[in-house]
Amino acid sequence: MMAWPMLAGVFLAGAGLAWAVSSALAKSKTSAAEARVEELRAQVNAARQGFDGLRAKLEESERAKVEAETRVVEIGKRFVEQQALLDKAKQDMSDAFSALASKALADNNVGFLALAEQKFSLLQSGAASDLEARKQAVETLVGPLNEAVSAYQEKVIAVGERLASLRETEVALQTETAKLVNALRSSNVRGRWGEIALRKTAELAGMQNHCDFIEQETVTTDDQGRLRPDMIVKLPAGRVVIVDSKVPLEGYLESLEAKTEDERRVALAKYAVQVNRHVAGLADKAYWNEFPSAEFVVLFIPSDSFLAAAAEQDPGLIEAALVKKIVIATPSTFIALLRAIAYGWRQESLAENAQKISALGQELSDRIATWVEHVSRVGGSLEKAVESFNAAAGSLETRVLPSARRLKELGVGGKKDIEALPTIHQVPRRLMAESIGEGS
Repeated sequence: MMAWPMLAGVFLAGAGLAWAVSSALAKSKTSAAEARVEELRAQVNAARQGFDGLRAKLEESERAKVEAETRVVEIGKRFVEQQALLDKAKQDMSDAFSALASKALADNNVGFLALAEQKFSLLQSGAASDLEARKQAVETLVGPLNEAVSAYQEKVIAVGERLASLRETEVALQTETAKLVNALRSSNVRGRWGEIALRKTAELAGMQNHCDFIEQETVTTDDQGRLRPDMIVKLPAGRVVIVDSKVPLEGYLESLEAKTEDERRVALAKYAVQVNRHVAGLADKAYWNEFPSAEFVVLFIPSDSFLAAAAEQDPGLIEAALVKKIVIATPSTFIALLRAIAYGWRQESLAENAQKISALGQELSDRIATWVEHVSRVGGSLEKAVESFNAAAGSLETRVLPSARRLKELGVGGKKDIEALPTIHQVPRRLMAESIGEGS
């Protein structure tokens, strides 16, 4: 029975504690809610105040708008009234002016004419003086212009004369060009011109005629028949370079006479085909099999413009020719090739001179050695002669002169005294013939 009161007390105590805790939590939440409500209330008040301010501004703007519209209406009315007054004033002034003008014209016509004549005279005199001043100013301005125009006209005349001279020169040049074109159409003339250009190019390169190159040498083969290169340039070590200058020019000459660009293009294409065909024919001749030639043949084209025209139509012309062992050369490139060959000849000449100098040096060394041997034998002979002379002088001094002196003492002798022979103490210098021979 005692346990029930205790349990009841414990229950009551727990319930009180739970109520206290829940009360505290409720108070805490209530305080937070109240604070939030106060904050929201403050925000609402602030928004309300801002709204009231905006409403006041809007009402003020409405009042200002009404006032402005009222003023605009009033200003419009005033403008209409003032416009009417202005029109009336204009009409009144026009009527008054017309009346005054008619009255003045009627009353003062003579005086007005006199005054006008006086004013016109003054204006005329002033205009005359001003016109003279303007005339002088214009003359001052136009004078240099007239001089410039005169000088320009003189220059125009000179230019016209120059153009006339140029036209005459052009006509003469066209005539000569036509003659040259007609001449070059002949294969003989064209071949001769190519040979002359080839010779001039070789001379400019410093190659001597028939020394480092040979013209028009002919050989006969079984399969190709007669082969006649236009030039054979000799190389050191017995090698040669074959040169051909028989390039066809028919297509190029036709392009010069073409009337239109299409005709010119067709003629140049034909020219490129002709050059390619000539390259192929030159490769088929295989000059390197008949001559101790380098493994290529030079195709000489006597003008850079000829090669440029063909290469313009066929950009791979030069490379294709090289594959066929044909080197296409113009005067500028051929001069460079010949000068390189001339340099090789100079080096070959220097090498030959060096060999000759070496042979001469060896021969001179042998001759010097022989001469030294002869001089050495002369020195040995001189040394033996000195020994024999000294022996003879010693024998004279020791054996002959004492007897001669005794004869003189005995009263037998000549008038001259017999003098003693001097002894030669110098000996010939020995030459080091062996050292000279080894040095040579």
